[in-house]
This record gives sequence, C-alpha cells and structure tokens, in this order.
Amino acid sequence: MLLNKKSIKLIAILFIIAGLVVSLVLNVYRIKVENEYKSVEILVDYEQLKSLSSANDMPLKTIAERFKVSGATGVVVRERNFQSLVSCGDILLLGGKDLAFQQKVDENYFQGFIPKAEKSYIIVADKALFEEIYESLEMKKDNITVDHYKDLNIIGLSLTSMEVANLGVGFSKEDLQEIAEVGLTVIPRLRTWEHADQESIDGLTEYLKDMQGLSMVTFNDVTLPGDIGYLAHKFTELEVPLGTFEFYSQSGLNNLALLMEKNVVRIHVISENDLKRYDENSALNRFKLAVSERNIRAIYVRMFEMEKPATALEKGAAFVAEVKKGVQEEGFKIEAVKKISSIPYSRYFIFAIGLAVLGGVILFLNQLMIPLWTTVLGVFGLLGWMGLLYIEPLLARKAFALLAVIIFPILAVIYLVRDSKRDIKGTIVAFLLMSGISMSGAIIMTGLLADKSFALKLDQFSGVKLAHIMPLLIVPLYFFFKGGVKNSISKVHKMLRSSVQVWHILAGAFIVIVLGVYIIRTGNSMPELVSPWENKLRDILDSLLVVRPRTKEFLIGHPIMMLMLYYGYSHRKLPLLVLGIIGQISLVNTYAHIHTPLAISLLRSFHGLWLGMLLGILAIVLVQISLKWLTGRLSDG
Repeated sequence: MLLNKKSIKLIAILFIIAGLVVSLVLNVYRIKVENEYKSVEILVDYEQLKSLSSANDMPLKTIAERFKVSGATGVVVRERNFQSLVSCGDILLLGGKDLAFQQKVDENYFQGFIPKAEKSYIIVADKALFEEIYESLEMKKDNITVDHYKDLNIIGLSLTSMEVANLGVGFSKEDLQEIAEVGLTVIPRLRTWEHADQESIDGLTEYLKDMQGLSMVTFNDVTLPGDIGYLAHKFTELEVPLGTFEFYSQSGLNNLALLMEKNVVRIHVISENDLKRYDENSALNRFKLAVSERNIRAIYVRMFEMEKPATALEKGAAFVAEVKKGVQEEGFKIEAVKKISSIPYSRYFIFAIGLAVLGGVILFLNQLMIPLWTTVLGVFGLLGWMGLLYIEPLLARKAFALLAVIIFPILAVIYLVRDSKRDIKGTIVAFLLMSGISMSGAIIMTGLLADKSFALKLDQFSGVKLAHIMPLLIVPLYFFFKGGVKNSISKVHKMLRSSVQVWHILAGAFIVIVLGVYIIRTGNSMPELVSPWENKLRDILDSLLVVRPRTKEFLIGHPIMMLMLYYGYSHRKLPLLVLGIIGQISLVNTYAHIHTPLAISLLRSFHGLWLGMLLGILAIVLVQISLKWLTGRLSDG
C-alpha cells in the first residue's frame, strides 16, 4: 500500500519524538556530569617564581609558599634547554672548533683536553646540575661522552643549532622538591626531541614517576615525541591527567588524550604577548569566562609587571588571590581536578537519535515531492544511516549532527512563516513554536555528540560554516519556488522586467554586507570585526544577565522574524526573511559548542528569545505607528 503525505508525516513525527526522548535522557546525564565537574586548579609559572626569588633575595620555597597561601595549587615548569642554562650562567656551551681555537689562543685553556670538531661540549661546574643534564641527555641522544677537567664536568655530543634552542635537558630536582614541600603540585612542560624511540620514552616515564609533586603532564612544543600509541601506553602508568592548552594546537595531542582514556584537564593561559593588552580586571574576567563557559579546569596565571620583579611579588600574590575568589564566586572549588565522568553510550541510543534527523529530512521532502519519491528517499536514508553507523560510528554521529542543525531551522521557518497577517498573540505563539522546532535540532545534535571527548574539545562539531550558510540558501529558494515551477518562471520574468531603484541597490548592498560579516564572524573568527559598541553592549549584558545572549539573535534575527510572522510573507520581503533566519540558525548553533556547559547554552538561548521577542514587539509597534503616520500624511496631501 502506497503511503500518502499524511501517513509519511506521521511516521516522520514519530521518528523525531523517539530521537528527542533519547536525546533528552542523554542531555540530562550531561547536565549531571557537568554539575559534578566543578574543581579548578590555579597554576603559576616557575620561571616567574625564580625571577621573583632572585629579585627579592628570597628562597624559592618562600616565594612558592606565598603563592600557595594566595590560592595557587600548582606550578607549571618548562623543561630547561641549553639556551636558558647558558643565559643564566649555569653552563658553558662550546663547539669543538671554538674550544680548539680557545686552546690555540691560550695554551692553559682546558690543557690536555682534545676536543673533536664535530662535537659540542657542555661544561658544568655544579655536580647536581651535571647529573640532571646527563640523565636527560642519556634518554634522548647517542654517543655521549663525559670528561672531567679539574672540578668541571664536560659532556660531549653532537648538537644541531635547533637542538641548542629546543632540546630539553630536564628539571631542577632541588627546585621541584622545594615546590612540593610547600604543598604545590608540579606540572612539567616537556620538550620534544628527534628520534624518540620506545627506550627513551620508557626512560622519560620512569623519570616522571620519580618527579616530586607530579600532578599533570603537559607538552611544550607543537609536536609530540615518538609514537603516540606507545607514549599513551606508558603515560597511562603515571596515573595523572594530560594537560591541554586552550588555543594552542599540538600535533598528536588529541590522539594521545583519547588513548589515555580522555583523562584530560583543559588549561587556559593568556600568552605573554596577549598579556600586554590586558589589565588585572580584564584578565580576571577572561579566566572566569573560560572556567564557567568552556570547561576549563586549570588556570595558568602569568603575573603582571614582571619587568620589575623586585616590586611584583605582592601584587602578583594578590592577583592570584583575586583569581581564586573570582572562580569561587562562579560556583567552583579550588582543588585538584577530578576526572570528568562519562555519559552513557550505546549505538542503539545513537541509532534512535539519528531517526529524528531522518524524520526531519522526510518532513522537508514531504513538502517538495510526491509520496512515492519521499518514501524511496526515506528508505535509502534509513539504510544509509544504519550502514554508516555500523562502519564509522563517529563519522555518522558528526554527519547527522550537522544535518540536524541544518534541517530543523529550515523546517521551523517553512512551517511557520505564512502569507497572511497575524495578531500579536498569534505572532508570539508562532515565534515560540518556530524556536521550539529549531531547538529540537539542537537537542538532537547534543544527543548525538553527548560524549566527554566533545566536552573536553578532543573532538568537535564539524561544518560550522555550512550549518550557517545552508538554511540561508535553502529557505529563500523554497519560498521562491513554492508556487510551482510555472509560477516561479513567471516571477523571474516579472522580476527581470521590473525597474531597479536606488533604494533597491542600497538595500541589497546592506544585506550583502550584513551576511558577509555574519559568515566571516561565524565560529568566533575575526574578533577584530566586533565593534567597540558591541563589546560595550556585551559587557553590560554579561553583568546584568550573567550569560549574555547572541547579538545576532536578539538584536537582528528574532525581531525581524517577529515582523515577518506578524505582517506575513511576500516576495518583496525576501531579504527580511533571510535576515530573520539568522536568529533561528544561531539559536541552534549555540549548542554546537559542546565544551560549553549545557545549562549555560540554555540560559543564553532563553535570554536571546525573551529579549528578541521584546524588541520584535517594539519593532511591530513602531512600524504600525510609522505606517499610520505616513498614511495620515498622504491623506492630508
């Protein structure tokens, strides 16, 4: 028996309901997990502590204790390199040719020592430092020689200029012990090295196991050493999380995190260059936003005014105390970060949620095609979903998540926008229904991507630009060709014959500019396009509403869509319809930031909706008053 449009619509709605129910269950779990994930660490910089120690003539232990009292929980320690040791005067680094030349100039210079031209020589006076450097180099380099000259230790090896700058040579065990003794943890930033094999990674793992106060492992460079699989296998033995720096891409890091069972802590830091553009208040606000809205659970605090370290100690400690207070005011605890809990996963759950996306596509096709073709394409879609989910489950989830955020705003607009006029009450009801349908796409998308790998940004929603552009293309085409091909040809013919006025050109240029800026700024790119007045508005909304709504929703998309729903659609209003769709697209895509807690996204959407409706009603009233005034003026001649 051939299905008719009514029965197809019923099946599609049942698919959507089934998927929504499962998505809601998973989202409830997600909210529970996010509410339990409330521990935050405050980290300070080892090099800055050393600088404060030297400038104030105080032991490192005393400085570390001062910051511990202020609220710091740990210290980020970058692995030393040869350059840093030379600049501190801790070692002398000479090439074999340079050393030989010095001996020609001064026959007493390392008398009796015969350097090799192809080697470099690290000359170390301090025995403990020599042992630390040698222990580190032994893991990473071959053909190392050790000689002694009087009280000096000489390490010979082949070094490239790149290795002089980048090769890690371990950590000061004495300093790490002092840090650990005051109750601060140690977070090493490990440098990578060439030809890292299993033996050297084994050695590094044992080295880290013996490290005083180790609580997290991070990497310093854009690439990681060795085979990622083996590195994950060994680092899992450390039983500490992997730290990932927000906005710092490191090749292989996400794969390492996934192989380490997603035991990850996201760290936020303001880079040294960016720090010049901030004061303490704006930096504090940035930290609070990162913690509350992006699942950041470690704040790496760099102090201000470190160009004058002798006077920066008290101010730096006070700033750390302010960071602690600010984070606690956001509802978080300052303590060691606990591993984020998992959300229940099953392919049966994902299959059911995918049916909802398929239901949305079928509803759209049902508006365009005869029942036979809708049925055939629906069956193919179902088989394709089942096959993709079986072969590539992650790809299936991401592909259908993208399809969900595209199809549901389209459905919302084409089902609720009509040609006839509504009253205010009907407009509000229609707008809420439209937003509800769009939100269904958001709920389904978050259900498909309910996984801590997305919460920790080890993976992310794909196709952001596409999700913003496709509804802008499909909806206008739908309304333009809605009356059938013959009627559409007539419209095109009439449009081509009509005269073009100056206001048409200006209006068209304005809409193109708005859409261009909208697309460019999608995904938080091009922050320089955010105007000063908008930044000021954002600050005001943040302070008043806790979570600010999207400007493009409450200030552009929602009010224009309210006007469209009130006055009804006509082809002359197609540009306004395009602008109105922006609000629905943004509403759904807010939830594509899976690393943002769901409660935050819901609050953001709520504020956007009520503010957008309020401005929409105001816009309707103003248009009515303007039209009434204009009609009166025209009737008066």
